[in-house]
Formats: sequence, structure tokens, C-alpha cells
Amino acid sequence: MADEETRETTEEGLAERKSLSRREFLKYAGLAGATVAVAGGLGGLVAACKEEETTTTTAGPTTTAGPTTTAGPTTTVVTGPEPPAKDKIVIGAARPISGVNALFEQAHFGPAYKLWVEDVNAAGGLNVAGKKMPIELKVYDDQSDLDTSMRLLTKLMEEDKVDFVFAPCSTAFLFAAAGVANAHNYILMSAEGGATTLETEMKKGKLPWFFQVLNYSNHAQMPVFAEICKELGAKTTSVMYIDDLHGIEYQSQWQVYAASAGIEILSNTAVPPGIKDVSSIIKKIQQENPDIVCSFQYPPENILTIQTMMQLNYNPKGVLVGPGGSTQAIYDIFQGGMDGCMFEGAWSPKQSPEVQAYYEKLVKYVGGKANVDFWGPLIYRAELEFFGQAIEKAATLDQAKVAEVMRTAHFKTIMSDDTFFTNQLLDVSCYAGQIGQWQNGFPQVIDPGPKRTTDKIWYPKPTWAEAPALATASTT
Repeated sequence: MADEETRETTEEGLAERKSLSRREFLKYAGLAGATVAVAGGLGGLVAACKEEETTTTTAGPTTTAGPTTTAGPTTTVVTGPEPPAKDKIVIGAARPISGVNALFEQAHFGPAYKLWVEDVNAAGGLNVAGKKMPIELKVYDDQSDLDTSMRLLTKLMEEDKVDFVFAPCSTAFLFAAAGVANAHNYILMSAEGGATTLETEMKKGKLPWFFQVLNYSNHAQMPVFAEICKELGAKTTSVMYIDDLHGIEYQSQWQVYAASAGIEILSNTAVPPGIKDVSSIIKKIQQENPDIVCSFQYPPENILTIQTMMQLNYNPKGVLVGPGGSTQAIYDIFQGGMDGCMFEGAWSPKQSPEVQAYYEKLVKYVGGKANVDFWGPLIYRAELEFFGQAIEKAATLDQAKVAEVMRTAHFKTIMSDDTFFTNQLLDVSCYAGQIGQWQNGFPQVIDPGPKRTTDKIWYPKPTWAEAPALATASTT
């Protein structure tokens, strides 16, 4: 492997945007040992990747203490598991330190895992069978390239022999990494990504080491969005979706839940990644006059879509914005113009004093409020707290024993007093929220029920605010 592919780096960069080719996706879908069955294309692919076994550390033996006498029964003392012989826990990851996905390492899962490691080490480390073990990170730059990411992930497990691995960034990368990690019998928790196709493989028992954490379309966000639409009296939606795995899954799941809620989808338009002009699509939607516009796209396309609606003075009663819509940075681009926009996520500093304190800590770490996202970071913190407690309860670094604890245990985390997995999916009851809304620049959870953090959903939303920077708002 070339040096440039395996280097460890802390440099930040931004390469030109690269979309995942069909050949790359199918190659790693095959490596994942998964069958792809996504509405709208990508076809089906059955992989033939054999699983490999790795050496694991086992717990210590049960010992017998004390002599046997004729005056009484044998006295046995059962000792706990022996602590690992090593002095630290090494966790590896292939992450987008540079390239098109670098923002996710800078402001999403990156700060979450680094802050967690700092906090664990400040407390002396994780308590593994009575031994305090600090965590060491070994993070390679995958340069936002799928092929590089999978090769580096394999290197971490096969050559570096790290104790655990963290997930790469994005749905397509996660799809591939789930298969790679499972082939090596390594636990893999999701980070910035999730796919309904992975659930299908999990149900078949093909991914016993994979745990899906981030909430996404099917059993989490789209059912709640349908409930919100019914509550608001919205009857029609028009959809724009990014033409890749993420967008295809979201639009297909919305079709299912919209139909069950009696909501009509007036149009369903695929948008190619990197598109530079969506005015014709917006004009068509404007003629359709839906109650709510759904934008299941990535941040650059979502920025462009919002900007175009503003420039065309098109004011739908509601807008749901996909990835990026939950970030303070994109809200700030439009200087208040996004007030009333709904977003996928969601959490709010208002939810508890603990969440407020973590928000303030996160703001300081990422260099200001503009770099905070209200979808994943609280979930990432909760999954890492859960993971640490699972290692401590297992009292070993053995992958199989830690995974078994994760499948069955319930732990208190910053997000929920009762955090647990159901069939290796973070249970839907654990999330702080599914759908949020910007209100006066503040993120509110608007899920029906006790998790809602605001007295009222803004519907119809305010008209787009007049902002002097609209014409030059960045779309890259």
C-alpha cells in the first residue's frame, strides 16, 4: 500500500466533490456480502465474501481458593475475569480528514468521538475487569475516497490489529464497511450514515457485528413526519431527492408513509449530485402548489434549492430540508430566512441541563455555534457512552462478549435514561427527536408527544426573510 494511502494526518482540506460511481458502489456492496434492493435502481447484487476469524482475548479462569478439610465443605471463591495484559485500548478509524467529506470529521462524528476519548482519559480510562485503561486513537485519512477508506479499514484490523474500530463517513461508505468489519469479526457502530438495505441483511443474520445507531428514513423519521403532516392538516407534498442511495431510500420510504397517512405526492424528482441549477424544478413545483416541499438532498443541493426558492419568491407553507438543514451553518447562510423550515434530526439544547452543558462544550470544541449540527452529535455521544459502558460490563476487550452486552444491555446515556438496541438497531424510543424546526434561529424538536420542545409548530412557515447575501450564498 502506498505511503500516501496509509498516512496519519491532522491536516484539513477540501477536494473537489466526487460522487460515488456505480462501479465503486457495486464493488463494495459485493464486499459487504449484501443484497442491494433499493427502489429506483441500483439493482440487486449478492456477494460471495467469506468471513475471516480473528484472535480474541478471553476472560480469566475461575479459581478455587482455600484448603479442603474434614470439618466442613470445600470453600470456593469465584474470581472475576482477569484484566487485559495490555495497558491501553486502541481504537482505529479511516475518516475523511481531507476531501469532500472533511466537514463531517470537523463538525459531526469527529468532535463527538474525540471529546468522548478526552473525557474517558481524563477519568483515567475505561474500567476493564478492575483495570483502568486509557484509549489511544489511530485515525487514518481516507481522503473521502471509498476505495481508500476500505483499504485503510482493512489495514487497521489486519495489520495494526486495533482493539476496536469506528465507522467511516456517509451511507455508501458505511454500507461497504459493515461487510468489511463483519468479515473480520469486528464490532462496527454506524456514524454519519444508515441504510434500509443494511437492515435487510441484519434481519438475515448476515451482519452480526453491525449496530445501526443514527436515525434515518424508515422506522424513525418518515413515520414521524407523516404524523406531523396530519397534525398540521397538510395534504400534499412535492419531493426533490438526490439521485443516490440516500435520496432513493428517503423518497421511497416517504411514498410508503405518505400513502398510509393519506398524503398525496404531487411529484418526485431525482436531482443529480452537484447540480448547478434547479430553477426549472422549483418552477414546476411552484405550479403544483404543494403544502410542503421535501428536499431529500445533500447540503450543497439543499443550499441551492433554498436559495432558488428565495430568489423566485416561492413561499410554500412548509419545507422539510434533509442533510445540512439541521446545521447552524446553513441556517446562518440565509440570515434568518430559514425560520420555520423543518429538518431531519433532531435534538435541542432545551431538552435537559446535561444536553445544554454538552452543547456548550461542543460549541467550544468546534469553534463556535455555526459548526454545530442538530442531527447526529447528540446521538454519537450517546452511542459512545453506551459503547464504553458495554466494554466495562463485559470486563474484556473480546469482540464477541462486548457485542453480546450491546445486544441485550440497557444503559443511561446523555440522550436517554434507557438506551438499548432492538435487533441491533438503536431502539426508536431512545432518540431525542426525529424532526426539528428552526424557530427564531433556535432548533426545536417538533415530534408529536412529550419530546416536543416548543409550544407550537410554525405552519404556515414565515415567508422567506429578505437577506442581502441571498444572491451570493455559497452552494459549494
